[in-house]
Amino acid sequence: MAMGDQRRNGRRPDSTDQTILSALAKDARTGITEIAALANVSRATAYNRIKRLTDEGVIRGYSVVTDHSKMGLGVTALVLISGSQPDWRANREILSSYPEIEYCWYVVGSADIVLLVRVANTNQLRDLILTRLQALPGVTSTQTLTVIDEVVHRPVVEPSNGGE
Repeated sequence: MAMGDQRRNGRRPDSTDQTILSALAKDARTGITEIAALANVSRATAYNRIKRLTDEGVIRGYSVVTDHSKMGLGVTALVLISGSQPDWRANREILSSYPEIEYCWYVVGSADIVLLVRVANTNQLRDLILTRLQALPGVTSTQTLTVIDEVVHRPVVEPSNGGE
């Protein structure tokens, strides 16, 4: 998607927007008064900035961050799926219905689909892969990478100035 497609007016978030986004990324429950103080703007300006960022699709929503292991999901894995291209549309709906899948990406490279899955144990992971994923239309192979430590998880990734 081109930059102009992401925002109606093609305007990138400025430093004030970035301050607001960082505050909300740390805690989406942060009050407007605190956000305004952090960004050094009035409450009305902070509110209008958040509304604009939301209207332009920069802010797509607010969510809860859970501790997956405390939710009983002690195993995290990346599953790479390779298969025939004609089946991708049908598989989108099927994959979307699997509650174990946190993220699903269609990619270009040695695999066609990359999944981030979270399950309670390796038995559930085995059953997901062997009985459901490998049975999908057109799937020719899967490769599983089991996560042993989650080191970085950023809810907001800010663009670097390195390329400018």
